[in-house]
Amino acid sequence: MNQAVSVSQIGYTPLYNPVVTQQPMAMTSSTTVVINQPQTIIRGWHSGICDCCQDMKSCCCSFFLGHCYYACLASRMGEDCCVGFGCVPGGHIAMRAAFRERHDIPGSICDDCLTLTHCLPCVMCQLAREMDRLNYPPKDSCC
Repeated sequence: MNQAVSVSQIGYTPLYNPVVTQQPMAMTSSTTVVINQPQTIIRGWHSGICDCCQDMKSCCCSFFLGHCYYACLASRMGEDCCVGFGCVPGGHIAMRAAFRERHDIPGSICDDCLTLTHCLPCVMCQLAREMDRLNYPPKDSCC
């Protein structure tokens, strides 16, 4: 009586479940190609250092009133008057560098130092003209 016994009769279960209940998901990736890079517009000063004749008021104030006028310029920029008046060592350089940074005007601290050393009134006059061009509010008093 040799009968063959089938797997289903023994109650054999496989160690793994061969039935797939969920399909595997394919991994997707995307690549973005930027064709037009954003452009940063770098501009220079709208007037030169020696263009004092364009605005005689700032030219005269810069040459004859000196540090009092520079204090007013510092105040127009939102800085303390003492920076422009000369009470702060390197204040004029800091004013010019801050203004350049604020308005994306190329240059360096070394350039600022050299130009201010050789002709402080002309450089401050240039700064005043640029403030006028950019509609900085005028100040009648220094502080």
